[in-house]
Amino acid sequence: PLGQPLKPRGVQQRDFKRNKAIVLGAQGGLFGGDLTSSSWVAGGSLGFFFTEDLGFQAEFAMTPLTLDLDAPPDKFFGDNRFTPGMSYLAMGHLLWSPVHAKMKMGGGIVHADFMFFAGAGRQFHDAVQGISLDAGMALDLFVTRALTIRFDARDLMAVQEAAGETRYTNHIVATVGLA
Repeated sequence: PLGQPLKPRGVQQRDFKRNKAIVLGAQGGLFGGDLTSSSWVAGGSLGFFFTEDLGFQAEFAMTPLTLDLDAPPDKFFGDNRFTPGMSYLAMGHLLWSPVHAKMKMGGGIVHADFMFFAGAGRQFHDAVQGISLDAGMALDLFVTRALTIRFDARDLMAVQEAAGETRYTNHIVATVGLA
């Protein structure tokens, strides 16, 4: 009623604990190539949270690397300057989850974590040179005690050679997965 003092509710406990938790995941999505053509990406990850908001994740993914712009000159000149093929990505990430959220969805409350991550690893393909780096953010929606839906977006950075040009590239990768 109007005019009565409000009762403080305080901070509620998290229903989903990540402290010392192992997280196994599978994801798929889109790979937006910088020098190469855009395509699909699919993979899996294994993570461990040291504390409630800090963890490490090892990830393996694959995506085809093609260069569609190189096809017309290849047909005209009869030589292939870029060898298309499957690219394999092995990365290690440090995960930081500073924000825990609760959202009203449907008839109930869905818990969520906003995470930031950064890591290094290797993209295995003849056109990619050296170490690859990435950084991004993710949203974990805890739909049940054992199932999480993860949305993530990242910038995958690598030195790449395509169509006679070698440069530092920024690939955009967006995935959705289950953990």
